[in-house]
Amino acid sequence: MIFVDVAKKLKYFDLNVRFEMNNEVLVILGPSGSGKTTLLDCISGIKQPDEGCIKINNSIVFDSSGKVNSPVKDRRIGYVFQDYALFPHMTVKNNILFGVKSKGISDTGYCESLMGMLGIKHLEGRYPPQISGGEKQRVALARAMAVKPELLLLDEPFSALDSETKQKVYNEFLGFKNKCDIDIILITHQAEEAKLLGDRFIQLKDGIVI
Repeated sequence: MIFVDVAKKLKYFDLNVRFEMNNEVLVILGPSGSGKTTLLDCISGIKQPDEGCIKINNSIVFDSSGKVNSPVKDRRIGYVFQDYALFPHMTVKNNILFGVKSKGISDTGYCESLMGMLGIKHLEGRYPPQISGGEKQRVALARAMAVKPELLLLDEPFSALDSETKQKVYNEFLGFKNKCDIDIILITHQAEEAKLLGDRFIQLKDGIVI
């Protein structure tokens, strides 16, 4: 179970969001600038809420009252950024292994099976500039999943794809969702995408759930 209750003062409004989720895909829907990415950054540990509590299964990773704030590397969270954030000077395989090594995980065999499951094993020796947008998306997903996270955060991972590639990746995502027993938070500003991919969705506007 995931529990999130956070508040953070931003430049133009205050972010104030509370929700629970359990083995589902929760879509956070809202226009640009509504606080969606800041919310994910708070959950992942990239940014610190001003107050609140974040619990991932049996672990409290943030609690302002108890002065708990686990660093990013200690949170069992995978994060796929909007621009994928792949290292252009690293091969596909080394990009995927980077997340594993950064968290001090020695078993890298799972990365091999992930590449096979996502259909990117044949790309392991290539570099990000040499692969397509859909392939980059799968590499970023593999890197996020390689750490065996308890929660997967996806920040508009399909926004840069053309319509034809999107339909293919949507199908792959739904297949992936059915294979993996993991909570997923997906950010989008497209209602149709939310309805297609999510089990449940909440809508943000100016930092609050409407």
